[in-house]
Amino acid sequence: MKTGKTFFTNQLSSQLKHPRLAITLGDPSGIGPEVILKALADSEVTANCEVTVIGSRSLLQAAYTKLQQQNLEVATPEQLSIIDLELERSTEGKITTGIGNAASGMASFAYLEAAIARTLAGEFDGIVTAPIAKSLWKAAGHEYPGQTEVLAQYSGVKKFGMLFVARSPHTGYLLRTLLATTHIPLRQVADTLTPELMRAKLDLLVDCLRFDFGLETPRIAISGLNPHSGEQGQLGSEEQEWLIQWLEQERRQRPRIQLDGPVPPDTLWVKPAQAWYGESGNIREKTNTSIQNPKPKIANLPDAYLALYHDQGLIPVKLMAFDRAINTTIGLPFVRTSPDHGTAFDIAGQGIANPTSMKAAIELAIELVNQRLGLSYMVHCPDLT
Repeated sequence: MKTGKTFFTNQLSSQLKHPRLAITLGDPSGIGPEVILKALADSEVTANCEVTVIGSRSLLQAAYTKLQQQNLEVATPEQLSIIDLELERSTEGKITTGIGNAASGMASFAYLEAAIARTLAGEFDGIVTAPIAKSLWKAAGHEYPGQTEVLAQYSGVKKFGMLFVARSPHTGYLLRTLLATTHIPLRQVADTLTPELMRAKLDLLVDCLRFDFGLETPRIAISGLNPHSGEQGQLGSEEQEWLIQWLEQERRQRPRIQLDGPVPPDTLWVKPAQAWYGESGNIREKTNTSIQNPKPKIANLPDAYLALYHDQGLIPVKLMAFDRAINTTIGLPFVRTSPDHGTAFDIAGQGIANPTSMKAAIELAIELVNQRLGLSYMVHCPDLT
């Protein structure tokens, strides 16, 4: 019988080289099938993982046929590992490229359900999700704000978050932004934010930076809510009433973590923008492709940002990294990443969809799985390090 040490050594050597990833087709009427086929045609993307597409083979084949007619470089469905979820003929017959409806919403929900179930059963180490249309989920009878909430509910977790990650093509800087609140109306944000919610989100972020990115003593910038962080209560009272006090308490309880803030929202993004685009002589060129940041020469540059509501965090992220940003759900028992773009029904089937974000989502999933597997190995076999 193999010893425990030998077992974990073999497990590490095989899984670190080839993380097992499930890729959902997303809404089949959108650009999901196209960006998947384009991304998987890149041998550099697939060299270090085992990929299985979860969707309808017939719809993926139809997308492939249309793209091949345009002489585009795409993966061949016959050469892919596909878990074929056959749809009822009446449902599939209603699915048309570029025109999302309840049928395509039903299909995309079924793909995600299957991916979660199989990942929780141990078949996959992580899930990469293609985009869906929330309104079409609703039309199909599924009342969820988005894929994040489905992943959390089906996984049985109460504490989870949306972390957006992007690597600069200019400098190699890795931008990480967590949202404290996500898909809620703006008028509800102030009432939703509480010290308890902020503590839960900060816990998630600190754990993620440690276990997924290897940062034991990170620097985190936390945004204010109001203009100028309230201007001493003149432009809003939340900072004075509880946010500043909460942050001071967190600093005392987390002495190894540098917590900046509340940073005025209009200046929060100055340093990450400098790090993203680079300043002459101020930041080194990209020489590091690991998930830990290159060391820019920008003073006190945070490792991550905690934004308080959706647009406060995502407007700057998409401005800098629209075709490179990745949405990863933290707090799950497995890795989940997704391109940070929508279904783009208006360009679906035209062969012009950019696969850059899908490629980045797959690559980040590989790195995060490897990081988690490596840490698990270290816990089980500390004497072998």
